[in-house]
Amino acid sequence: MNVGEKLKMLRKSRDLTLDDISRKSGVGKATLSRIENAITPGTLRTHMKICEALNLNLKDLYEGIEVPRDKITPFNEKTTQEAEVFSYDEKAKSIILTKNAQKNNMLPQLLLLEPQGKTHLEENVTGTEKFVFCTDGKIQLNIEGKPYNLKKGSSLYFNSSLPHRFINIGKKPTKCLVVTSPVAL
Repeated sequence: MNVGEKLKMLRKSRDLTLDDISRKSGVGKATLSRIENAITPGTLRTHMKICEALNLNLKDLYEGIEVPRDKITPFNEKTTQEAEVFSYDEKAKSIILTKNAQKNNMLPQLLLLEPQGKTHLEENVTGTEKFVFCTDGKIQLNIEGKPYNLKKGSSLYFNSSLPHRFINIGKKPTKCLVVTSPVAL
């Protein structure tokens, strides 16, 4: 049983609709539906809100949940060509390095910034973290206005619910591996 099946079983055993759970938890009906239909597992924060609405603790929700052991998703040159690309503008883009990212617990991306390229100011939900590894070039990561400079081979791990932005401070293109957990699209 996955978390969506467990949620559906608990909801139906209490004669509640998705609308009822949505109202009580503050979680959108569409999000609840995606969880129940195994499109996304949801986040810990979402699970906590659902548990509060159902008057459960997390242990009760997770009890009996099977953890998939065979979840191996290869990514190679062919899948990179088919990968989803998000462009901030002509100088900044991000390539999502996995398929069906919303079904995973982490979101690996390759961030590509041309000289003077930068991302928009980002602020993920509370409980979201990012790991950044600079593979080429020089980058500045501004977190709550405080600059952190990274060069090839250096990394940074931070709470991504804080406002942050990536800026290429070098004269050459920059590449960074950025991993967000849990997935925050």
